[in-house]
Amino acid sequence: MYMGYKFEQYMCADKPGGSPDPSGEVNTNVAFCSVLRSRLGSHPLLFSGEVDCTDPQAPSPQPPTCYVELKTSKEMHSPGQWRSFYRHKLLKWWAQSFLLGVPNVVAGFRNPEGFVCSLKTFPTMQMFEHVRNDRDGWNPSVCMNFCAAFLSFAQNTVVQDDPRLVHLFSWEPGGPVTVSVHRDTPHVFLPTWYVEAMTQELPSPPQDTVP
Repeated sequence: MYMGYKFEQYMCADKPGGSPDPSGEVNTNVAFCSVLRSRLGSHPLLFSGEVDCTDPQAPSPQPPTCYVELKTSKEMHSPGQWRSFYRHKLLKWWAQSFLLGVPNVVAGFRNPEGFVCSLKTFPTMQMFEHVRNDRDGWNPSVCMNFCAAFLSFAQNTVVQDDPRLVHLFSWEPGGPVTVSVHRDTPHVFLPTWYVEAMTQELPSPPQDTVP
């Protein structure tokens, strides 16, 4: 994991035309997040995702066209290793970049000692071409349909607005999505100060009156 963060230091500068400074310590708490509004089927979406950097030579300086995702992976030396990479890791890269509209992923391939020996750019919209003729590969439409079905399931399951109530969804390949409900457990992730602040800023619901 830290190899990936260090790779970002070697690849990124603080401003366009600048030079990277990889001499500093890795700080995993520093991040830039892009907030997007989108729609998947009948579901309006509002979500954020981390963006690694921008490309000053992109066709447009406007986000997300200028966004670039940086990744690292081990070197591969056989067709079988590449096939596994396309089937599994490239799927994760596609899902992350496609949802955010990031057009390119730049991958650094490292040797067993952790040194990056080569770079390769994977355009997000062309990733599927690597598995199109692989019967065990993935399909973007299947992925998005699964996501839409899960959102419908979650929407129909979570019907109570309670910050102390946590619905824990889980899924294993080949089986259905399962859900368990927990109240005031270690799964609760919204701090009290946040819930109180948000509650105070929301208008009170209208009160029913008896004529």
